[in-house]
Amino acid sequence: MGRIVAYAGAWRQRVAQAYGWRALGVLALLVLGCRLGGAQVGPRYVLALDGADVSPAARGAGQVQLAGKGLALISFQGLRILALGADAEAYSAEAMAHWPPADLLVLTPAASGRYDGFAPLSARSGLPVIVAADLHPLGAAAATGAQAASGAALYPLQLWDALHLNKGKVSLRVTALPGGEGSAELAGFMLDMGSGRATYRLYVSCLPLTQGEAQALGQRLPGADLALLPDRQVPQLLALQGQLAGANALPAALTAAGHHFKPVRR
Repeated sequence: MGRIVAYAGAWRQRVAQAYGWRALGVLALLVLGCRLGGAQVGPRYVLALDGADVSPAARGAGQVQLAGKGLALISFQGLRILALGADAEAYSAEAMAHWPPADLLVLTPAASGRYDGFAPLSARSGLPVIVAADLHPLGAAAATGAQAASGAALYPLQLWDALHLNKGKVSLRVTALPGGEGSAELAGFMLDMGSGRATYRLYVSCLPLTQGEAQALGQRLPGADLALLPDRQVPQLLALQGQLAGANALPAALTAAGHHFKPVRR
């Protein structure tokens, strides 16, 4: 085991120079798997939802829109995902009564301000909720205790963990990703939505980013199309592909009218 880790470390610099950060991330994952006695095969969680109620009108382009203070609704061909921070204004039992229906909630850790733990989730009992297992205050131990207390179906993800969800013909893979090169901190979730060969990749950041860090996301996440950046009031959107992307691209406030997107054949 020690020889495997040492060999991987010797090749780390060469792999980074030859293939960039993405290959280095794969190598880091393999090394982590060796340390744990074997790399995880397949996703950590698999969910299947009934897609019989998806109307033909919902099988077109996707949309990201503001659904409350700090709350984003991601719609993709009948699949509905809510994303917000644990300190967002919409994260309360009172506000949840006005949430739109959803298939999944991505709850990012509190960055600042009020944090009420998992208690507000009792208002949405049974809703699958993705949380960061290793980031305070949403630790794995806290998640285990809150699951029974809140009635919510919590899915704690550690670094590189993944959840697969299928709803009819639509698939979703949520992967917990680190920050920049060499980082061991869970920085965000990649939402890879697909229907057939067409997919769309939306990155949900767990951490507030400076302007420079936000503008570097396109290089750090070359496969992502759009980034959703947290805010207690109004989340920000940053294009990572297309005409609006680039080194000088700036995040724009999410609106109720929303941002429309089309899946890309890759």
